[in-house]
Amino acid sequence: MKGLRLIRIVLAVLFFTASVVYFAVGHKAFPAAGVAERAQIIPSAIAVGMGAILFWIIISLLLGRVYCSTVCPVGTFQDILISLRRRIPGLNRPYRYRHARQTRYHVLAVYVVCLIAGVTAVPYWIEPWNIMRNICSVFNPTVAEATWLNLGVGMAVGIGSGIVSALLIGVCAFFTGRGFCTDICPVGTALGSLHNLTLFHIEIDPDKCVGCMKCEEVCRSQCVKVVGRYVDNSRCVRCFDCLAVCKDDAIHFQMNRNRRGTPLLRKVGKQQV
Repeated sequence: MKGLRLIRIVLAVLFFTASVVYFAVGHKAFPAAGVAERAQIIPSAIAVGMGAILFWIIISLLLGRVYCSTVCPVGTFQDILISLRRRIPGLNRPYRYRHARQTRYHVLAVYVVCLIAGVTAVPYWIEPWNIMRNICSVFNPTVAEATWLNLGVGMAVGIGSGIVSALLIGVCAFFTGRGFCTDICPVGTALGSLHNLTLFHIEIDPDKCVGCMKCEEVCRSQCVKVVGRYVDNSRCVRCFDCLAVCKDDAIHFQMNRNRRGTPLLRKVGKQQV
C-alpha cells in the first residue's frame, strides 16, 4: 500500500513536466507532451467527445479522485508549493480536519451554467487546465494569445491574469493545502460527488489506530478526522500521504468500509489521553 504514494508521485511529475513543456515549448516541438492535454478531462471532452468523460468517470468510480493527484497540473503545482511550505519555519504547521464547504457545489453550478451559456471567462479562470495555461502564459504569451483575443483582452491583461492566478494558487496552497481542489475546483467537485459509489476508499481501522494524529496532520486535503476514525472521501485527492505516514498499518486503501469507532486515544501535545 505504501508504494501507491511513490506511483502517484512519479505519474504526477511526468504529467506536470509534460504540461509545462506543452505550454512553454509547444506540442509541435515535443509531440509527446501532447499526452498532457489528451489526459485532461475538459480539453479531451471538447476535442474527442464523451469518451474522455466516461473514461474518467469509470476511473473515479473505481479509485476515487486519482485524476487530482496525478494528471491535473494545478494539483501538482500545489503539491510542489506544499512541499516548499513544509520547509519554511513558521508555516510548517500540521493540518487539521476541516468540515466540507457547500460553496464547492455552488461553484460547480456556476461553472456548468457558464459552459451551457457560452460564457467562457468564468471557466477560463477556474478550470485547472486553463489555469495552468494562464500561469505558463507569463513565460510564453503565445500559448494563451488566442484565448485572450476571444475574451477581448490584450496581452498585458492576459499576462497580469497569469501572475494573479499563480499568486492565488500559491496563497491557497500555503495556507489551505489542497483547498483549491476541495473548495473551488469544479472538476474535483464533480469527481468527488461520486465518492459514495467508489469501489476503493481510504479507511481507518479502529482496531489498529492508536490516535497518534499523524494521518490527520499530513492530510493536505484536511479530510481525515482521527476522532471518529473518519475520512471524507469526497475531498480526498488520493495523495496517499496518510498511508505512508502511518506506522501502525491502521489506514488502508480498500474496497470494504470500516465501522466508525469511538476513539479512546488522541494526541494532545506530547501526551495522549
